[in-house]
Amino acid sequence: MEKEEDIELRKVELRRRKALSAIFNTLLSYVLVCGSAFLTSNSLKNFLLFLAFIFLVNSVVKFLFVQSYRIFALIYLLGFLLLAIYSFKVEFPTLMLYYLLIALAHMLYFKKTKKRMFSFLTSLSLAFSIVEILLNLSGLSFASYLLLLAYQFLLAYAFSNAWYIDAFYFTPKRKDYTDDKGLESRGINSPFELKKPTLMFKTFGEIYSSPFVDSEESVYVVSADATFYKYAFDGTLLWSIELGSESFSGPFADKYGNLYIVDNGGEVRKYTINGEKLWSSRIGKTLTFSAVLVDDKIYVMTFDGNLYEVNSQGTKRKLLSISEYIELNPLVTEEGIYILTSEGKLYKFSIDGNEIWHLVTGFVSAMPVLGSDGNLYIGCEDKFLYSINSKDGSINWGFKTNEKINVSPALDSLDNTEHVYVGSGEELFCLDLNGNLIWKFDMSSEISVSPTVLEDNDIYIGCKGGDYFSLRRDGSVKWYWKMGAGVYAKPVMSKSQKVYVPCTDGNVYLFE
Repeated sequence: MEKEEDIELRKVELRRRKALSAIFNTLLSYVLVCGSAFLTSNSLKNFLLFLAFIFLVNSVVKFLFVQSYRIFALIYLLGFLLLAIYSFKVEFPTLMLYYLLIALAHMLYFKKTKKRMFSFLTSLSLAFSIVEILLNLSGLSFASYLLLLAYQFLLAYAFSNAWYIDAFYFTPKRKDYTDDKGLESRGINSPFELKKPTLMFKTFGEIYSSPFVDSEESVYVVSADATFYKYAFDGTLLWSIELGSESFSGPFADKYGNLYIVDNGGEVRKYTINGEKLWSSRIGKTLTFSAVLVDDKIYVMTFDGNLYEVNSQGTKRKLLSISEYIELNPLVTEEGIYILTSEGKLYKFSIDGNEIWHLVTGFVSAMPVLGSDGNLYIGCEDKFLYSINSKDGSINWGFKTNEKINVSPALDSLDNTEHVYVGSGEELFCLDLNGNLIWKFDMSSEISVSPTVLEDNDIYIGCKGGDYFSLRRDGSVKWYWKMGAGVYAKPVMSKSQKVYVPCTDGNVYLFE
């Protein structure tokens, strides 16, 4: 789990991108307004029409650069042509057709996103078309110009306040590797695949948490636009729920198929697979950004150091309290509960909340993992990966890397041989349980998410620059793809061994 400062930086980046888009559109508007005023001189009618064109041009510019939504840019472009025809006084119901055309675009948007804003804009466009007919029959052409101007202002306001409008979004270029030369041990070089995703599940917000995939290959995901989505196996949006508060926690399911969401506003919610809300339980003002489900009980930390247990009916109880700031999830096991503070102090508590031991480590940005050997493995900002005895908190060994360790390590177990994988800077290290280096891989981009070993025994790892790798257990590259943005959440694998990778470009990528 990442630090609060890192998450806040991402929020700032979202606001920055939105502000840049607004500045870009505003500057373009001023240029076109000044140009139209100069060209039209004293013609108020043409001035109003040019002003209407401005907002339409902005919309076209935005949508042309949003991947997979160019059909909507085409609709807006046709609308622009209708306005151009209207400006030349062609005897044709152009404005009415314009409103109907834009209503069609919004209707398609609503069908795709299930967002109420597009339903409202559809109704608004239809209403404007009716008013335009009445004005046309009454001969009030000047009122038609004012109506058009008001409509364009409403559109501009609606889209400028939408999370998913970004004039600076471009399709990323692929990065081609000639071989897996990043490997620095045993000289292994083997062919690998430049793998394309077979499907993308599109949301309208950045994704910082893992999706959940059920037995029917339906995909459940929460994005940064505070929306909970469900997609069918073919990418069709089945439903979406507006949460009302951002959530950096992905959905997780109990053995009965019920889904749980934890939002940043301090609320835990339970849903059916059909999106029906069963209950919600308010824990506190601010929570850590995820929760842990163990034996049908949810464990969630608050930033002020309180650990709560929530049962399957939504009833909460406080298990323990630490007078320290907490940014990470608890690690809950049968033998105890492990909690890391922001200052790097690692606690072990019994299930009933009694402290067993604590250990002062270096500053820590990610939770430890517990191995089958009974040892905890934790990476610290002092550049060390530590093995810690979970019984008494003593340190077994430390392995020095070249950079700070900001992601959790991962473990695998195959043929009775267990390895530890840890990312540091741009390097991925593979160690045995005694702390001996087996191999090291240079990612050529900073690692942004914990390595993940899935059921196919391959290692999946993503980077801030969008580079995504599937590695074999010997450290050689199996396949590679360049995502549209950074990857900050772990992938999941379905029962049919399809891999779903969430990305901050708003997509969940499917690899087969």
